[in-house]
Amino acid sequence: MENSLGCVWVPKLAFVLFGATLLSAHLQVTGFQIKAFTSLHFLSEPSDAITMRGGNVLLNCSAESDRGVPVITWKKDGIHLSLGMDERKQQLPNGSLLIQNILHSRHHKPDEGLYQCEASLGDSGYSERELYIDTVFLIVKDKGSVITVDDLSNPP
Repeated sequence: MENSLGCVWVPKLAFVLFGATLLSAHLQVTGFQIKAFTSLHFLSEPSDAITMRGGNVLLNCSAESDRGVPVITWKKDGIHLSLGMDERKQQLPNGSLLIQNILHSRHHKPDEGLYQCEASLGDSGYSERELYIDTVFLIVKDKGSVITVDDLSNPP
């Protein structure tokens, strides 16, 4: 359609352009945040360890993520370790746990138990996600003890 000024008026095109403007104005989404999939995996994992009383043991654990540096935490027998409370236990910068001067007697075995390494994204703006927990059992034997395969496959 052409008007008296020589301009072509296309009603459908005007509706599409005008309607698209209105539509885009009403598509403002509020309150929603799309979270991308996060890659989080272990680089090194702990394995079962046997050590002697008075010895040291290193439980390896490190992880990486495409969304920042993961937070590594440790549990012993299902309870988070308070590493500042025991100077013999320290977490290394890569996340591994070093236990020095292992304590062990017939009735007092504070270092023996089930250790768990946990990697998460912590408070980096994402909800805390647990990749998985890898478990290691630490067995302490007195010097001169014979360690059998049964000791490893059936921890106390």
